[in-house]
Amino acid sequence: MWRRFEAEGVEWEVRAVPSLAGAEDDLRSGEEILEFRPADANLPPRRVVVEAGILAEMAEDALRAAFRRAHPIGGDHYGRPGKMMGDVAEP
Repeated sequence: MWRRFEAEGVEWEVRAVPSLAGAEDDLRSGEEILEFRPADANLPPRRVVVEAGILAEMAEDALRAAFRRAHPIGGDHYGRPGKMMGDVAEP
């Protein structure tokens, strides 16, 4: 079951994923990825690395803070695939 909350005028679903294809090398021990997906699927998903198991303990404020740190995946601000946003650190 995905947790839901509203941010930026959109309802988002959030879940923790232990790893993603191709991201295993980027995660350290004790970390997992929070994935934010819009409920109506009109925006790209966002992901951020957090401490493993923290989602169950996160209050609404902490969830919003994690969301603000998350970046869209696979595109820039306009959703163009393959072009990363300028504020995303290089791998």
